[in-house]
Amino acid sequence: MAATFDLEFGPLRKKAVIDERDIKNLERELGYTFEDRLLLEEALCHSSFAHEHGLYYNNERLEFLGDSILSFVTARSLYRMYPDADEGELTQMRAELVKSDSLYRKAEALNIPYMLLHGHALKSDSLPKSICADAMEALLGAICIDGGVAAVERVIKKLFLNDADEQSAGPDPKSNLQMWLQARGMPLPNYELISVTGPSHNPEFTVRLRMYGFDHSASDRTRKGAEAKTAMLMLEDLKEKEKNEK
Repeated sequence: MAATFDLEFGPLRKKAVIDERDIKNLERELGYTFEDRLLLEEALCHSSFAHEHGLYYNNERLEFLGDSILSFVTARSLYRMYPDADEGELTQMRAELVKSDSLYRKAEALNIPYMLLHGHALKSDSLPKSICADAMEALLGAICIDGGVAAVERVIKKLFLNDADEQSAGPDPKSNLQMWLQARGMPLPNYELISVTGPSHNPEFTVRLRMYGFDHSASDRTRKGAEAKTAMLMLEDLKEKEKNEK
């Protein structure tokens, strides 16, 4: 069992300590190590547990913060990734990424339902999805307090934006490629117009895209269409390369 507990509220705080092995596994999956483990314990303390044990804290305040920071980081990332998307498209993409089901899936992948401290009336293997989703937001809030905005932004990008294209958040192949690269901290694509052929009323655009050893060219009746085709080919190759390197 972990040995840390609040000196001022020692007897109460000690009841909420979480197994050290679980904490280590969680931090490894997050890619983040807490300086203040008490913040992590607070993030994983449901109000039902606090009420039963007379604790002075629960994860609701951190949930409030995590909800706000998740929305902000996601909105800012999408704003940068999709310069041509309008407000409605950005709102829809953000909602898809931060909806309760998405939060629950992330919480489940991190084993949060089995780490969450809760009252006796609740069972770890059948917790309401909303409670797990709230705990996921609280965890993000705890990271923000512990490590700052830059730290929680890295975690959010890893957990929520890394597979955004798989959630069909991207409206087109170019946007999907851009989001995939952005989530991994890789430079964005530079599309090169190779040629424009045919009559002026019916031109054909050929575009080239070279990245990370891959070289693709494609043609279409519009430049945007040609770029979309090369983006789709490039993303397929990059995903396959990443898969083979794991």
